[in-house]
Amino acid sequence: MTIETIFYTQLISVLAFIVALFVLYRVLVSQKDATIELLKEKNEFVSQQLTEALSQSPDMLARSLSDRVKLLDEEIERLSNDKDKNQDTIKEKEKEIAKVQSEANKLLNQIAIASDLIEDFTCPTCGSHLVERAYQSEAVEDYHGRSVDIDHEYILYECGLTIVDGSEERPCKEA
Repeated sequence: MTIETIFYTQLISVLAFIVALFVLYRVLVSQKDATIELLKEKNEFVSQQLTEALSQSPDMLARSLSDRVKLLDEEIERLSNDKDKNQDTIKEKEKEIAKVQSEANKLLNQIAIASDLIEDFTCPTCGSHLVERAYQSEAVEDYHGRSVDIDHEYILYECGLTIVDGSEERPCKEA
């Protein structure tokens, strides 16, 4: 074998290694981009649900239900004056009041659940929207030589607040 043959063989193997490295890099980047796109879609979906929940104005619904209860109470009082004649109507109205109160309690529960969900997707300092939440795994050897997988959590908000593994990396710009 000549020196030229060895040189060209090494040159071709180095180029093949570099090409394989770039192909692997592109595959990893495309997977990361697909994950980021999926998280953005989920974030948009949750934001739409949040906007829809806020637009239903729970205060207005609660006030409307409260007014209905007052009207029904007044009607029951008026009907109770003529108790013998309207006994069936009174029972019907009492059932209607119980139903309205049940709806009001359900509404209050839904408002509490929505408030809890909002906290998961907003900055704890200023209330800005969540931009990205990602998880990454890292393989590390412990002192016995065993391989241990460690998961890292990365959270980014619109205000710039960045949290990595529960500790603040960059502070909120709004605070």
